[in-house]
Amino acid sequence: MLRTGTTLSITTIFLLSLFAQTTAAQSATRTKKSYPLWNFDEVGHTCRAKGRLQDRDYCASHLMDQILADGKEAIPVLISQLRDTRPTKEPIYDYWSLTTSGDIAYFILNDLFTDSDWATFNMPGMEALNDKICQSYAEDCGHAFLKKHGRKFVQDQWLTAWKKNKDRVYWNEQARCFRLQPEPKIRQAPGNQ
Repeated sequence: MLRTGTTLSITTIFLLSLFAQTTAAQSATRTKKSYPLWNFDEVGHTCRAKGRLQDRDYCASHLMDQILADGKEAIPVLISQLRDTRPTKEPIYDYWSLTTSGDIAYFILNDLFTDSDWATFNMPGMEALNDKICQSYAEDCGHAFLKKHGRKFVQDQWLTAWKKNKDRVYWNEQARCFRLQPEPKIRQAPGNQ
């Protein structure tokens, strides 16, 4: 009787342990977030002209609303999606014949860090992604850049910049974009000036 009880206890502990490990593994797998960028849900083709995707008067999209609601936690998710080549159901920009989920992630990231003047870009370290040589249409230049450098290069540039600056990033509601806090000044000892 004691032996049967011990065997049942050991079996119960083993099964509970196995269940806990399986549940933990499933939870870790489920927590990796992504946005359905291939199914971008602009309302009435509102996101096609010139403007920033986060501006509601320019772009009406429940997906953009969700990304904005997620705040700066959305940035690493979007960076993780830069290499996704699934085509969107239709291009979200005028004059583009094809856009992919990775393209949409790139557009959103660029817009989220573009200030309200539409000229100031607030993420330092991204200079390698500015191809000023190409003199063609945006889509042609984008495809040429990706052919030359690859999507991994784009993702690596964003990831490096994010890791370096993420603690300084904040949302400015008035400008409707991410900005960076100034870097803290390092005080030098009185004799080292």
